[in-house]
Amino acid sequence: MSGDFTYTSANNGTSLIRPITARAETWFKENNIMKYVVDNTEDFYVIKSVDGPTICDKIRKNGMDFTS
Repeated sequence: MSGDFTYTSANNGTSLIRPITARAETWFKENNIMKYVVDNTEDFYVIKSVDGPTICDKIRKNGMDFTS
């Protein structure tokens, strides 16, 4: 099973998240997850690690998951 997002810790109080499917990208924008984004890179959105569990719970409650 492939996931809809990648998520990794940057070990500096931030985490990196990236929607990797079209439905994930749409969901990310429609649910105002950008409010948690503190910066971005070419490939990832940077969020505070403390917000990670909240975002991950919302993703899972909407029937999506993460790549391993």
